Amino acid sequence: MIYIASPYTHKNKKVMQNRYEAVCAFCAQATLTENFVYSPIAHWHPIAIKHLLPRNAEWWKEYNEHFLALASEFWVLKLGGWMESEGILREVKFAKARGIKISKFKGGSY
Repeated sequence: MIYIASPYTHKNKKVMQNRYEAVCAFCAQATLTENFVYSPIAHWHPIAIKHLLPRNAEWWKEYNEHFLALASEFWVLKLGGWMESEGILREVKFAKARGIKISKFKGGSY
């Protein structure tokens, strides 16, 4: 399984929605090329909105690390803000410590 990280949290909810849509498109393309992927943003964004779950990296830390530990690869979608993302920075460190292969992919400006 490939864990896909992408920036998410932003003060502007439209930016968060755009980031969600961008990672969903990326996941769809990855799946079409026969990759088995999991993205916490693609999976949890609509559920978090509908059921009023927190949408910050700290709240999801333990949950995301559980799934990342199961991954054979860690892909980072480089959308705007990816280098400042607390969640991505923490997950990169987590993946490196476990020897999980890390790849980065160009994304949009969101």
